[in-house]
Amino acid sequence: MIKEFDFTPYFHSPEILAAKVLEVYFDNEKPSYPIDPFKMLVFFGVIYQFRDFKDIEGIYLVPQDSDDISIVGINLKRPIPRQRFTAAHELCHHIKDRTLNSICSFGNQSDPIEKFADKFASALLMPKYELKRIVSKYEADGYVKFDDIIFISDYFGVSFESCVFTIAYSLNKISGDTESRKLRSRMRKFQPNLKRQAMGLAIYDFNLIRNIIDSYTYFFENESPLVWYNFKRDFIYNENKMEGINIDQEDIADILTDLRIHKQDSEFCKSDYKDIIEVVGHASIYEYLIEVEQQDVSAYTMMDFHRMLYQFAPHPEEAGKTRIVNNLVLGSKFESSDWHDIPAQIVEVDLLIRELFSRKEDLSVSDYVNEVVKIHHKMTVIHPFPDGNGRISRAMLNCLFKLKKLPPVYIKLNDKEAYYDALKKSDLEGNYSGLQEVFYKELFRSIIQLNSKFVI
Repeated sequence: MIKEFDFTPYFHSPEILAAKVLEVYFDNEKPSYPIDPFKMLVFFGVIYQFRDFKDIEGIYLVPQDSDDISIVGINLKRPIPRQRFTAAHELCHHIKDRTLNSICSFGNQSDPIEKFADKFASALLMPKYELKRIVSKYEADGYVKFDDIIFISDYFGVSFESCVFTIAYSLNKISGDTESRKLRSRMRKFQPNLKRQAMGLAIYDFNLIRNIIDSYTYFFENESPLVWYNFKRDFIYNENKMEGINIDQEDIADILTDLRIHKQDSEFCKSDYKDIIEVVGHASIYEYLIEVEQQDVSAYTMMDFHRMLYQFAPHPEEAGKTRIVNNLVLGSKFESSDWHDIPAQIVEVDLLIRELFSRKEDLSVSDYVNEVVKIHHKMTVIHPFPDGNGRISRAMLNCLFKLKKLPPVYIKLNDKEAYYDALKKSDLEGNYSGLQEVFYKELFRSIIQLNSKFVI
C-alpha cells in the first residue's frame, strides 16, 4: 500500500501527514471513530505483535529486503489507549521512516523523529476538526469540564490524560492553570478511573479489545511442543481450580500414566480419588482438542467430551448420559432446564452450531466469538449432565473456537468471579456484553502466550 501512494510531500507536518493517511485509508470517506490504528497497520502492510517489553512502548523493525515484512512490537503491559497510541506512532515510522529501525522508550520526547511520530499519532487518533466538533457539544462558557472529557476520550479511544492535554494546548478549552505540571496535578486529584466507576463506566471500552482481535496475526499453529505443554499445564490447573479441585501439577503425570495403563483396575479408579479421576479425564479432553482435527462438530460432541471426562471413573458407562432429575445450579440466579426439555434443547443448540459453521468464514473473529459465547451460555442454562457441566460447556466453546482456527482459552482463577458475574448478567438480562468481554480478554491472553515463539 505504501508503494501505491507517495506520502513524501506531506512529511513536513505530522498533522498534515496524518490527515492524508486517514484520507487514503478511508478512501476519501468520513472516518469512523474511534480510529482503529491496529487495522491501519495491517492495511499498510505491517504485522504487529504484543510483547512483554520492559522499558519500551514499542518497536518498529524495517524489512530486510523487498520480500520481507515490516514488524511492529507493542508493549503488552500498557493500557489499551496507550497501546493504540503506540500503534499509531509506529505507523508513522512505517510510512515516514522506513529505512530506520526505531525503539520508542518510555518518556522519549527529545528525539525529533519520535516527537514527530507522537504528534502524528495524536492527530491520527484525534483529528483537530473532529475534536473541535465533539468538544463543542460539551462546551460551556468557552471551556469543557474534566467530567465531560471522560466521554470525549472514550469517543476517540484515547487516554484521559492525552485528551486533556490536547484540548488544553490545541484548542485552549481547559479553564484554570494549564501549565504542564499543574495540569497533571489537577488530573491526579480528579482521579479519572474512580470517576469512571462512579459513572458506571468500564475503565475502557471493551470494543477496543475487539479491534485488536479482529486484526491480529496469529502464529500459534506452528508453536513448539514445549509452549503447548506449558499452556496445557496452566490450562488444566486453572480450569480445575475453577471447579474447586485441588491437585498438584507434579502428581498428575504419574497418576495419568497409571490410569491409562490399568483403566478401571488402577488403584486411583475409586470414588476416594474422584478429583484425580476428573482432572486426568479433563486433561484428555484438551489433548484431544489440541491434537485431533475435528471434521464434524455438533451439540452431541458434548456427550463424547463427557465420556472422556469420566472415562476413568468406576462406572464410565454412565458418562455421556443427560440427567433425569431437576437440579439447582449453586450460586446462580436461574433454574436450569427441566430435564424433560433437555433433548429438544440440545437439538436447538445443534442447529445453532450448524448455522454458525455455515457462516464461519464470513464472520470476523469478534463476531464469531460473540456467537460462540451465546451458545456457551445456552449450554450452561441447559445444564445437561448430573455433573461436569461447566468444564464440558467450556470444552465445547474451545471446540468451536478451533473451527475458526482460534486457540483454546481458560479462565484464570483470579477472574473466576468476573466470569460468573457475566454469566449471571446474561441469565437475568439477556445481555452478553460482559461475557463477550471476558472471552475477548481470555482469547487475547491465549494468543499472546501461544505466539511467544514469534520473536521480535
